Amino acid sequence: METEEERYNFLQKRSGLSKLEFARSLGVSKERGYSLSKGIYHASREILDKLSSVYNVNLNWFLLGEGSPFETEKATIKLLRQEAAAGRGREIEDYAEEETLKLPRSLISPYRPENLQAVYVAGDSMIGEHIYNGDAVIFYPGLTEGNGIYVLSLDTALLVKRVSFDNLPRSVSLISANPAYPPRQISGAELENLRIEGRVVTCVHKV
Repeated sequence: METEEERYNFLQKRSGLSKLEFARSLGVSKERGYSLSKGIYHASREILDKLSSVYNVNLNWFLLGEGSPFETEKATIKLLRQEAAAGRGREIEDYAEEETLKLPRSLISPYRPENLQAVYVAGDSMIGEHIYNGDAVIFYPGLTEGNGIYVLSLDTALLVKRVSFDNLPRSVSLISANPAYPPRQISGAELENLRIEGRVVTCVHKV
């Protein structure tokens, strides 16, 4: 990758976000994101700060093409001793114990480990996404840009599901990756009991 625009586009694709979602995560408009992706505009100090703090980008690599895109050492993630149900629901523990999960930093790139959390998975509703009972899903708390797989709470249950947002009418569809579990649409007053905890960025399989 010889140019800054190529490196920007690489990071956007690596993030798993759409071009619009990635631009928003950097605090810029769709138009500015387009300009960055085409090399029309160079990253400002604020954008560089976001690339470094949110995505753990090596700025020497981004600006000069020197070194590797991300750090390569082990990362430590906060692991909540709480299971998110990949099934029909698992009660939320009010005071879940905290542990740490160590894994290669490359597994979570381009995200910074201090911005992430992990929970265990219980159930089989997400096996089509290669998320199995006993796995740990790594998620980014507060990241709710676009459709994707999320950790969420509904009523008193903590879940991991594919989420599809629909603004007209305002509703949210919770979709399993197992035909045994039909989609569930959340709308109206029920939306008040739904909280999107964060977007899943990767999964660590049980060994």
